[in-house]
Amino acid sequence: MVAGFGLVVIIVIITALPLFKEGNKSSAADLRRYDYRDTRLLVALTGRAAALIEEKGEMAFESFQKYPTRWSLDGNSYLYVYDMDGVNLFHGGYPELKGNNLMDLTDLQGKKPARMIIDQLENHRAINPHGWIHYLWVPPGTIDPVWKSSCNFKVTMPDGRQVFVGSGIDSPLPEREFYRIIVDEAVELLKRKGSAGLEELKSPETPFSIHDRGIFVIKGDGTAIIDPGLNLNIPRNLFDYQDVTGRRPVRELSKQLQTGDKGWVIMLQRKKAGSKPVKKGIYGRTVNVDGENLIVGVICPMPHPAWMR
Repeated sequence: MVAGFGLVVIIVIITALPLFKEGNKSSAADLRRYDYRDTRLLVALTGRAAALIEEKGEMAFESFQKYPTRWSLDGNSYLYVYDMDGVNLFHGGYPELKGNNLMDLTDLQGKKPARMIIDQLENHRAINPHGWIHYLWVPPGTIDPVWKSSCNFKVTMPDGRQVFVGSGIDSPLPEREFYRIIVDEAVELLKRKGSAGLEELKSPETPFSIHDRGIFVIKGDGTAIIDPGLNLNIPRNLFDYQDVTGRRPVRELSKQLQTGDKGWVIMLQRKKAGSKPVKKGIYGRTVNVDGENLIVGVICPMPHPAWMR
């Protein structure tokens, strides 16, 4: 089983490499940044679709429609294509969306997926090279929304038109890379806007949250400015928090950041009394905001071996 899995990953990477050439898809060759096989497969599949659109333009959509299983992960994903004004050109999940401008389509948290994708592709490729966004979506044939994570590539078609192609995973496994991206983008926001950017970090409508997890911000003494779990006017000191082993992970992160501008700390949490501890990670960065050094971070699940999942 392990050997078979390794062979699949090698084949995916080898297959993907020729498609990610110089230009806007060059960074997609690096699939090693992801912890999970499905994520790597999705990035490679979306990259293949981008390369085909770049070569054949709208004729590529015929292939997507005629051979849907070739352009899906076990039938649980599909491709979509939009122009840079938000008009849908192809949708493998909801064909009836074709021709509609979905720039202002809003999920239940107020996020606008099309606007978020275009912003990521136009302004954040250095931090988020595969254009990841996270939002609520209703899978075809269902009625309830689920969390979805989608990767996206910007493509220039043979006739010169620019579009983006993407595909997503419903209820995805939590990639550490997703959390790294939102913290790094939060740091860049605070560098640009200073303390005025703090309110934007709190909003569930912005890219700075993944599913039920958002950014936290603390002062150098551990006092929370944006709390990871409570929205109170009475700030907590996160240095006081101890995990089930008695360690103080936020304080440990602060010590790491005294010698570098980014760090990772592992901790063990229980969801409720008597339950088995779960491994979590904290990724953090330092940033100077209006003359004060702050720590920006996020708490995220950590990958487990396949036999534990």
